[in-house]
Amino acid sequence: MKIPLISSLIFYHKVARSYLGWKLYILLLLFLLGGISESVGISMLIPVLNVEKALSDQGQYAKTIYAFLESAGMNISLSSLLILLLIAFLFKGVFVFLRDSFSAYIKCRLAKDIRISFCNKYMNMKYSYYTNTSIGYLNNIITTEVDRGVGALNRYAVVIGSMIVILIYLSCAVTINYQMTFVVIILSLLLFTLMRVLSRLSRKMSLLVSETNAQVQSLLIQAISNYKYIKATDGFTHIYKQLFGRISINYIYKLKGAVLTVIPSSIIEPISIVFISGLVIYYVRFQGKPIADITVVLIFFYKAFSSVFRFQTDWQKFNASLGGLEVIRKADRVLDENKELSGTKIVSNFNRVVELKDVNYSYDSRHVLFDINMNIHKNKSVGIVGESGSGKTTLFDVITGMLTPQSGKISIDGIDYSGLELSSLRNVIGYVTQEPVIFNDTIANNISFWECDSQEDFCKKMIKNAAVLANCDKFINEAEMGHETIIGDKGVKLSGGQRQRIAIARELFKEPDIMIFDEATSALDTESEKLIQQSINSLKGERTIVIIAHRLSTVRNCDYIYVLKEGRIVEEGEFDELYRDNNSQFYSMCQNQNLYG
Repeated sequence: MKIPLISSLIFYHKVARSYLGWKLYILLLLFLLGGISESVGISMLIPVLNVEKALSDQGQYAKTIYAFLESAGMNISLSSLLILLLIAFLFKGVFVFLRDSFSAYIKCRLAKDIRISFCNKYMNMKYSYYTNTSIGYLNNIITTEVDRGVGALNRYAVVIGSMIVILIYLSCAVTINYQMTFVVIILSLLLFTLMRVLSRLSRKMSLLVSETNAQVQSLLIQAISNYKYIKATDGFTHIYKQLFGRISINYIYKLKGAVLTVIPSSIIEPISIVFISGLVIYYVRFQGKPIADITVVLIFFYKAFSSVFRFQTDWQKFNASLGGLEVIRKADRVLDENKELSGTKIVSNFNRVVELKDVNYSYDSRHVLFDINMNIHKNKSVGIVGESGSGKTTLFDVITGMLTPQSGKISIDGIDYSGLELSSLRNVIGYVTQEPVIFNDTIANNISFWECDSQEDFCKKMIKNAAVLANCDKFINEAEMGHETIIGDKGVKLSGGQRQRIAIARELFKEPDIMIFDEATSALDTESEKLIQQSINSLKGERTIVIIAHRLSTVRNCDYIYVLKEGRIVEEGEFDELYRDNNSQFYSMCQNQNLYG
């Protein structure tokens, strides 16, 4: 075998050990014990077949068995030899059962652990990395590539186990007839080398399968997520053309990989039988030896020869699933590199002020926020307004710690964001988006976010209180199952205003110190906007409120307003104060929206 194969085996041994740990060596030990017990059982055929011969005519192996039986106080007979043969194969059966059961345990447990690990990595990855990464890619890792990667690791253990078994068979064969064994080894290596090209092709197909899996997942998720629009505009033809094309390419790569994998296994037995037949003809016809004398060694040769080809098949299958392993290894590394940095200081509640000083943020070379200075005081309502593209959403991302500014300082109650445990910061923040986040579950679970059992009285009371504050109790009570009504994926069974009020109720349920409304009413009708505005007004003075809006009517009752333009705060003050300046950006925006002071 060439060095690249050996290098690959050594390299992936380190990879397998990093994932499997000590379990890898237990599995290999079971391969070893199973191979030894089977070899002993096969070797027992020698004294069994020659039990009628005189001791002086027996080979060294048979004499060793006889000596063992005599030392154990057993008579040398066909029965005693068959009992030993049976015991050896019983042990083999036990070890094979333990090996396969342990292998199944490793495979299932590892898949579970890796999936959980990736879910945690997704939770901790930088928001900026998420925005630049395909959802299909992230989904494909957990749903598809983890199974393929774990399959590759399991297959690697089988490859090493096959090597152990081959060495055992060849060692036994060398003991019995070393000349024939060397011939077998040379022929096996020649055939193995000829099929190395199949392994390289399998690895290439595996990587292409992983790549097209991610593309299929991405297109499928987009098609399902935007089903209503695509259905209403009869756009399935266009997106399905892309999707079906990716599926067809994925199918071709999978088929090629599967065909390459079965080639070695399909030729193992024919080549083995041809070779064994040649040995039988040589020893019986040309050497004049009885076939019984070479039966056992032929069995070993058959086992060894078949094992070499099985090793090739297992190596081929390993390469065929290697794409999954490479994907999860790369994703593991990249996600670690893009892990969100978080400090250790805990924010248990908000007491005074969130302060931004000279904050600047850029997306690569595009400067988005310029020298932002802003104060958000406890139990005050703050409006942040501006035209589309003025930097409002980026400012929100900075306030919540989703994005880290390139310069400037952000603090909460005097604690710099760089030293905060960011999850604790976000625990004191409630966030209502323009497009409400709704889950395919009951109204109650959407409000409680599974924080408590919606069947328990205490939880029911909290859910109802949040629903009342968000002005959604009326339509909930009118629903067929009340709070237990299933509202469909993305709340498809509700109106836009109802979905938005459910989203507000969820944030009120967690009782945050700071409530942020990001364009929460911009896509709603007048009646829904009025109800949501009532919910917001009811919180005034009791919670800190930040309203990010293009529609200025939503910030009319705010204590203080910041006006953004092209990433800069160009004006700030109370509503009436800003409106009185006829030359202000704010006044111009009010006029454009037919809003008068």
